[in-house]
Amino acid sequence: MLPRSFAEKELRRFRSMPRTLWAVLAAGVAFLIANIVSLLSIGGLKIDPGTATLFGAVIGLCVVAWQTNRGFQNLIGSQENQSRLERQARLHRYELDRTSAQDDEDREKRLLLAGLRAEMVSLHTAAYATAQTHHKFALLYKAMHEHNAPATMKEFVINGYKAPFYKENISKVGLLGVSLAADVIRVYSMIFEDRKVAWEKAAPNSVVAVAYGTGAVLAYKFNADLFHVCMRIRSIEEGTPDPGTLAATEADRHAKLPKLEDMVPAKLV
Repeated sequence: MLPRSFAEKELRRFRSMPRTLWAVLAAGVAFLIANIVSLLSIGGLKIDPGTATLFGAVIGLCVVAWQTNRGFQNLIGSQENQSRLERQARLHRYELDRTSAQDDEDREKRLLLAGLRAEMVSLHTAAYATAQTHHKFALLYKAMHEHNAPATMKEFVINGYKAPFYKENISKVGLLGVSLAADVIRVYSMIFEDRKVAWEKAAPNSVVAVAYGTGAVLAYKFNADLFHVCMRIRSIEEGTPDPGTLAATEADRHAKLPKLEDMVPAKLV
């Protein structure tokens, strides 16, 4: 490629001048033409002063019009840029609000999971203690029945449970998702207050054995279900495998629990 001549380089520089310099150059040329016209008038060339004035005014008006147009263009560009910045600011604010709302929901969910898990651990311990106690009494009254011991039981109490955290936060259970929320509601449906059964006469030992045995079986199942739901919560909090829903695993979970028929007499009468 041949090197460019000095004239070509200068012409490119001249063409690349900013528009402001072009305006100044045009104004200078106009001023030069006005001076030439004035000199020609002084030299004897007859030019109407009004025409010369009009010519200068037109040139000046063109310069002013060009500058005004550039001003409007800059103003429009500034307004468009301001609109774009405001739109970006609104979008950014929306993203921040959405992120903040998501953070609040995640924090509520973490607190709910932690509170439910802690309460379920407490209930798990209480349910196991109830199951063990009822189981032992069922076996005791079974033996009394088999040995024809006299009936003495006139009042039977089924131990209940308390779940204050669940009651206070039941409206937030939806944060857990459909699957886990359904299991939480199901396991807490086993919560009840202490229940008392009274008989006018002492109930037969076989009947008392059945009452205690039934209470033991329910407590064992409640204990196992609580443990299962706790493991589901743990899978969310600690990333461990999800053991599945209560319904899907119920048969395997309850298969190894003590059976009612082992706690009550073979013959009730």
